[in-house]
Amino acid sequence: MTEDATLALVAAAGVDDLDVEILGRLAALVDAADPVPEGLVESIGLALTMEVLHAELAELHLVGEPALAVRADETSIEAGTITFTTDVLTVMISVHHENDRVRVDGWAAPAGELVVELHHGGHVETTTSDEDGRFAFVELERGPARLVLRRASDPTMPVVTPQIEL
Repeated sequence: MTEDATLALVAAAGVDDLDVEILGRLAALVDAADPVPEGLVESIGLALTMEVLHAELAELHLVGEPALAVRADETSIEAGTITFTTDVLTVMISVHHENDRVRVDGWAAPAGELVVELHHGGHVETTTSDEDGRFAFVELERGPARLVLRRASDPTMPVVTPQIEL
């Protein structure tokens, strides 16, 4: 049997309980010996998004008086209303604090449907803006976040905002 055939046979077998246990132990060893630095995964994700997809990075415009909050090596900005601009898209978001949760309401121009991703705490929440460019995320935890917006006219070139503090 060739190496390719053996590999195909092993890959087709699936993952069983023993595989899961072995992988779990291996992950624990690697975590103990060389833990992933805080914020590295998010930084890599953004770098790959911008490099591989040649993203358009949105420029930040603050409305009101922001309070700065430092997270790792990147500054997050906490503000009520924020506008991000690029040559192809302008996005304004309003951040509302509701007890220990946060609501984000957003508007994009030019108006139209966009796929809007909120990268927050290692998770990605996705929504679609309406035909007027409006979107919202509700019941969010406070913390650093960024938006990735994909236009129907060019979904392979996302618009990525700087990190903000929710």
